[in-house]
Amino acid sequence: MTWVSDLREQVQAAYDGLGLPSWPDPHAGLPTTAQEEYSRVTDPERYRIVHARAQVWVDSLAAVPGVQVERLAPAPLGDGTTRRFDRGVRIFPPRPDALPLLLLEEDAPVSGGAGSLAVLSIGVARPEIRLELVPDCGCDACDFGSDDLLEAIDGTIGNVVDGPLVVLRGDSWRAWWHPEGGASESTEDTDGADSRGRPDHRLLMESSRRIAAGESVRLPEGTEVLVGRSWFG
Repeated sequence: MTWVSDLREQVQAAYDGLGLPSWPDPHAGLPTTAQEEYSRVTDPERYRIVHARAQVWVDSLAAVPGVQVERLAPAPLGDGTTRRFDRGVRIFPPRPDALPLLLLEEDAPVSGGAGSLAVLSIGVARPEIRLELVPDCGCDACDFGSDDLLEAIDGTIGNVVDGPLVVLRGDSWRAWWHPEGGASESTEDTDGADSRGRPDHRLLMESSRRIAAGESVRLPEGTEVLVGRSWFG
């Protein structure tokens, strides 16, 4: 049987062999963040590590019997913005009751024409069902070091592969749950959207836990429910 812990070790070993840059958290031990850091991206090139890490995961998963990889042409992310991904894969698990993993790479232009920032969208099933965006910003103020980026990638992919994973989607909100935690957010880019349209976070997490356990729950009308079991049983 394939274990996520084994895959993570394989990914780490293969990634270490690439000789890519790493850097510490520049804000460790600092009481505040300088205001000018919010409008500055000092070294966008080093963020290429997120695309490299994703490719190592693709290679490691593709080597597992029964896993299939579909290359995706550039397309809109479908997240309610005008953003598009430049390269992507949909990775199909060997089990029909697990969810396909999507790794979508974006070369986001940096303001001022200073190159591009490597951004990775991690999701399931379809491009618009995103679980994590790495980095979620990219400015100097939001830089917490390379380990923070890599752990976000490994942890999110691990949650999809290990299962169970429950994703709930409403007209203006989304939520996802796994045994180690979860999140919920508004999908509307307007002030106050959370309080108007998103159900209570604790209720969403409890409902998701019960769905994963096979129980019937009452959800807001029109809610889309996706349930993914472990890829490898």
